[in-house]
Amino acid sequence: MTGYEMVPSAFPTIDALPSAAVSIDHLSDNRIFGFLNADMRARPFKLLRAQLRKLMQASGAKLVGITSPSPGVGKSFVASNLATAMSRVADTDVYLIDIDLRRPALAPRFGIEERPGLQDYLSGVTSNFADIAVRVNEERLALVPSFERGLASAELLASKEADTFFKAVRALPETAIAIFDMPPIFADDDAVITSERLDGVLVVVEDGLTTRKQVQETIRLLHPTPCYGTVLNRYKTGILDDDYGYGGGYGYGVYYATK
Repeated sequence: MTGYEMVPSAFPTIDALPSAAVSIDHLSDNRIFGFLNADMRARPFKLLRAQLRKLMQASGAKLVGITSPSPGVGKSFVASNLATAMSRVADTDVYLIDIDLRRPALAPRFGIEERPGLQDYLSGVTSNFADIAVRVNEERLALVPSFERGLASAELLASKEADTFFKAVRALPETAIAIFDMPPIFADDDAVITSERLDGVLVVVEDGLTTRKQVQETIRLLHPTPCYGTVLNRYKTGILDDDYGYGGGYGYGVYYATK
């Protein structure tokens, strides 16, 4: 951009961010249960966070993406609940980043109204990281939302501004981790571009819909970024199909396999 120079800066800690008040009712209506430690609907995500934390600690990972082969299988649902669940672990700050620039979904889920988002930083509208991040209530969770801007997403993700953004997130304190809600793999090349900057990826698949070939091709396209495993969404039978009815009543039962 003529006359504009990106000035690298530190990404603000969660305590330095403005806080947005979001009601538990709004979160529950949008199927976000990770803050609710005593709620059975949070159980799958607490189990998932335990496995992911082990993998991240073993490999020194800090930046993890959540993607899927195709749209509509629940990757944003999994990313939101995993991030909120992980933020309840002591001494852990979680940054949830909506990097699905074409079809952003996290802002309305968390009740965040239109404001500067990730696209605005990547396109040079703002050079201040504090403009694009918000703390959710008083939790140890920060959200970096995206909003539809009609911009060329692949070019933004391959830009020098994107390099600066990822370096700043990676430079956050050791107690911080970042979870990226990525685009679907087969929608365009945005997810592949994003994955090159991450330490690992979880792949969300839908019970009875996603094929073995789609999963295999997804892992191939992500290489050499490690695939930590798969999350089987809308899983209606097995260990999570209990009397509470989480697998059926909400249609969002979760079962997972990590490696």
